[in-house]
Amino acid sequence: MMRISVVTVCFNAAATIGDTLASVAAQHGVEVEHIIIDGGSRDATMDVVRRYPHVAVAISEPDRGAYDAMNKGLARATGDYVGFLNADDFLCEPDALAAIAAAAGAIQADAVIAGVTMVDGETPDKVQRYYGIRNYRPWMLGFGHMPPHPTFYARTTLLGEAGGFDDRFRIAGDFDLILRLFRKGPLRLARVDRALVGFRHGGLSTDGLRAKATLNAEIERALRAAGLRGVKLRAMLRYLLKLPQFLMRPAKFAGRAAFASQVVSAPQDRATPC
Repeated sequence: MMRISVVTVCFNAAATIGDTLASVAAQHGVEVEHIIIDGGSRDATMDVVRRYPHVAVAISEPDRGAYDAMNKGLARATGDYVGFLNADDFLCEPDALAAIAAAAGAIQADAVIAGVTMVDGETPDKVQRYYGIRNYRPWMLGFGHMPPHPTFYARTTLLGEAGGFDDRFRIAGDFDLILRLFRKGPLRLARVDRALVGFRHGGLSTDGLRAKATLNAEIERALRAAGLRGVKLRAMLRYLLKLPQFLMRPAKFAGRAAFASQVVSAPQDRATPC
């Protein structure tokens, strides 16, 4: 059976990480390795983590930011494929990882992408928009438009060979890594054309105008490092490529009901998720 590693990095995420943990615990049909890398939370985050026995690795220590933490998780991943599920996101189907594994195995893929449903931060069963992947093409990376990173699963060895995440990035380190992967050479890309992750608004990349300015600057920096020209125009054009997200809705979205039976009662600390 294929083994899938899921890395969750977090800091003061007690308010939301229970959903993340429960959604991974509910997965079936594939061997799952869930790795938690905590940045030394001061709330009850690790108390929540300890309530879920499926977790394979749980580390809590200071780090240099989200991408440094992701690299720690990547270094510990032993699965055939690895993906990164943030502490305010959740798998919205109990066979989400099995679907990733099946799509990867069908063509011996280097990477797999699937749809992501953006949900309201306070009401995670409320759909705001849908990022479907049916029409996504790798050439869009050259315009700053990346596949949805919460459902991007790649061969663990491939990410290691690429050097992992550049932790000098604050927000766009995932875009930089995926861009480097595809620029290095053609990848066999598999797709699962349905929503597999619920993505809460309010994380680093969606947190206000200042975050968007930082994101744009970092995308331009990554494009420039890849040898592309006209990076400011390219980065702006990505908004046109994202327009369909505001018009589409997932054909099916189970929301938190998909893993409700796995939710463990935990302290209700209100905190800012990573």
